[in-house]
Amino acid sequence: MQFLRRFSQNRDGNVLIVSALVMPLLIGMAALVTEYGGALVERADNQRVADLSAYAGALAYNKNQSTAQMTATAVSVAVLNGVPAANVQVSLVASPKTANVNAVSVSINTYKTLLLARVLSDRQQLQIYANSVAEIGAQPQTPGCMLALDGTQTGITLSGGTSISAPTCTVSSNNTVTVPCGTSISAIGVNYNSAAAPSQPCNGITGPGGAAAVITKTSTADPLAGNAAVAAAVARFSTVSAMSAATAPAAPTNTTGTNIDFAWDQTATTNAAMAAGCTASWSQPTWTFSCGSKTTVNLGTVTIGGGINLNFATAGAATTTYNFAGDFTTSATTNFGPGTYNFAKTLTTAGTTTFGAGTYNIGKQVTTAGTTTFGAGTFNFTKGLTTGGGATTTFGAGTFKFGMSDNTCGGTARVSLCNTSTLTFGGPSTFELGGGFNNTGGATITFGSGTSNSYKIGPGGNGDAITLGGGSKTVMADATSSGVFQVVGNVNGGGGGSCFVIPATAQHDIEGNFIASGAVLLGAGVYTIDGYFALGGSGGGSASCGGSTISVSGTNVTLVLSGKARSSSGSCSGYVFCVAAGYSNIVLTAPQTGATAKLAVIGPTSTSITAGATFAEGGSNAQISGAFYFPYGPIIMNGGSSVLGSPSDTSKCLQMIGSRITLSGGTAAASQCIAAPGSSTSSKVSLVQ
Repeated sequence: MQFLRRFSQNRDGNVLIVSALVMPLLIGMAALVTEYGGALVERADNQRVADLSAYAGALAYNKNQSTAQMTATAVSVAVLNGVPAANVQVSLVASPKTANVNAVSVSINTYKTLLLARVLSDRQQLQIYANSVAEIGAQPQTPGCMLALDGTQTGITLSGGTSISAPTCTVSSNNTVTVPCGTSISAIGVNYNSAAAPSQPCNGITGPGGAAAVITKTSTADPLAGNAAVAAAVARFSTVSAMSAATAPAAPTNTTGTNIDFAWDQTATTNAAMAAGCTASWSQPTWTFSCGSKTTVNLGTVTIGGGINLNFATAGAATTTYNFAGDFTTSATTNFGPGTYNFAKTLTTAGTTTFGAGTYNIGKQVTTAGTTTFGAGTFNFTKGLTTGGGATTTFGAGTFKFGMSDNTCGGTARVSLCNTSTLTFGGPSTFELGGGFNNTGGATITFGSGTSNSYKIGPGGNGDAITLGGGSKTVMADATSSGVFQVVGNVNGGGGGSCFVIPATAQHDIEGNFIASGAVLLGAGVYTIDGYFALGGSGGGSASCGGSTISVSGTNVTLVLSGKARSSSGSCSGYVFCVAAGYSNIVLTAPQTGATAKLAVIGPTSTSITAGATFAEGGSNAQISGAFYFPYGPIIMNGGSSVLGSPSDTSKCLQMIGSRITLSGGTAAASQCIAAPGSSTSSKVSLVQ
């Protein structure tokens, strides 16, 4: 008992017990001081790097609105400061400080291995987290690249798997924005001005790279209202509507002359030639007719017997004038020398006919068959020109003034030029076709060469100035030097598989509608169309044209449409601008400089014209670069159609502005082309968190 009492009263081991109890606390304090203290130092360093990276990323994004460049810049700064790229996360977010403003968020996660702290916990590492947010400054004061202006219409509406990609600009509506499940909008901002916020049941509105969207309730003004370039382009309509068709050249007035029958009867032919003051010599089967140095030769009706060749005026001077009071029909092989030829009635060629250089005034119909060649000169055909099937007709360079024929072309309408075969005009040349032309199915016309050609084309009997048949080929050489391309009447490329090459010139004036069913190569310049522009309303599509297969292609082109008429064909019915049927892969690029820089299509700017634009029936992969502007008409895209800009190429853009924008079953990639006057993007960048 005494032993136990002494043991209980002994205090010799208290120090060891207390030490054992206190030791974990001492180790924990050491862990806090050394390991967690070191972590705090590392966190401060990470925060410094995050601040630098966020600021640099914000500067990069503020310059070019590229999330890829933003991320690359922020990560590079972190790596330069010793943080591995894998430990850096960069994203574009809504600013936590300022409403409707973007910011760049940079998060850095590093890990510190724990040694002493394991005594208190089984935790192996300590995560060291730092985050910084740099505000990019105010959003651009421009409405961006896609805008529905009319506050009484449905704004921007998507359906059927449609997507809008606008990574460098905003999408705006002065009414609703509807983004149902299966559709999406990716943009740096979405503006709306309806009572309800944008409808997006599946969160289809995002910022670039999947960042949180910046959605703002605000009214958006028309950025092109009062734009000087638009106003000047529209003012051109007064000039176009005042244009008048070229008048037919006057017919020759000669009414009498000596009749000659170049026949097998040599005596009669020789006597008739002598009566006319000329000579006719025979070398079977060829007559040679010459009038020596006579300055004027008056003939009546001239006929050529079957199988007989004629060399006409081969020895005549270029200053000689030949007047024909009656009809003239060539046969076999006929050669005409130079001079001035006045045919009061018809000229009909057959076999192989060659005319020298000179002036040709013909009062009635000119009809060519076989192989007919005219030298350079002046050609005044009061009743127009018709080429026969299988004929090859060639003119040298010159001035061509054709009136309207008395006969229809292919049973449709009367025109100045009816081509059913192969017809070539040399150049540079001047063309005045008062009754227009019809290049029928499978036929080929080449107008001029070089850059100094000139065109004034009037309406045919049905109101069409230019009519193109299926499979035809029409090439009009450039008019960049003369600057004249005037059409009074409709351009009707109604034939599928046709190829139409329109000349480049500063100004294309068309008092009528532009309709196409085949391939069209638009020469550079402004197209002022006092009507509508429709592709494929009646079918058609791509064809070989200009050395490659295209549908419609135009570089440095601006279309200006009055909308005083609208299409009535197929899916184009009711619209001022239409791409339909097989018109995939159209290319329309606005000029980069000049009076209409960055303007691709200007629709009606009158409040009384509310017809709009449509991309329909699979009119897909349209590559339009420039502003597409219909301030009072809707822009509707459906049927698998698509319109593609190039957000990655600053020289190309697509800015769509309409009264409303409806997209169904297609896609659109948009970027800003033209900003509102005085708009700018703030360059201010600040750390806010």
